Amino acid sequence: MLGIIGGSGVYSIGKFMEEEVNTPYGFARVFVGKISGQECAFIPRHGTDHAHPPHKINYRANVWALDQIGVEGVLATYAVGIIHTYEPGDLVAAEDFMGFNAPITFYDSFKEGEKHIDFSEPYSKGMEARLFTAAKNVGIGLKNGGVVATTHGPRFETRAEIRALDKMGANLVSMTNAYEAALIHELEIPCAGLCIATNYACGVLEAALPKAGRRNADDRMKKKALSHNEVITMMGKKEKEINGIIREFARLSL
Repeated sequence: MLGIIGGSGVYSIGKFMEEEVNTPYGFARVFVGKISGQECAFIPRHGTDHAHPPHKINYRANVWALDQIGVEGVLATYAVGIIHTYEPGDLVAAEDFMGFNAPITFYDSFKEGEKHIDFSEPYSKGMEARLFTAAKNVGIGLKNGGVVATTHGPRFETRAEIRALDKMGANLVSMTNAYEAALIHELEIPCAGLCIATNYACGVLEAALPKAGRRNADDRMKKKALSHNEVITMMGKKEKEINGIIREFARLSL
């Protein structure tokens, strides 16, 4: 069974039957059905009504539930902000992540032995290859090299925070990625991350503008506050492509 975790813009992927799965971390709402002939389990991370902000999502219950019902691989989608390298609308495969500000684990106790999990390859190479094949098969460009930093949310990051993440090597920023990626990898479930670059992170456009004649451009940019509407609008534009990749990915999983 393939597990799919999605947020903004992925709710229309198919018709599913809702199941409430009881886990040691609480109940998780899982939607089970078929995509391209493959049995799949879909979790809308923010809830079907998008009521759960990033810091209130029960990540442990969600991931545990997928493992509990027999999911053998996970494809997770993420709306992400751009630090550098990419442009709004780009689809990017996650290669690595930074989760300094997202401390979450299934190992809250070492009573049964120490657990320090290796994260040298947090995403499955096999799942990543399947993701690129799926995108190619449906004629959609997919870029590689996504290094996703995760911040707490629900607020957007400051200019200083984005500059710091840039210097540390991140090129994308999310409010959910590291939580799920860490937990999925702890349970040794192969995972691929499909990132949708929705907007430039705070201060990025300003820093990229040429110095010549930059003052007026800076003034305009500083007056334009980051908005979740940008994210929703871009996810709407990319919804058909995202769903096309997911359907082909599921078909390749048979």
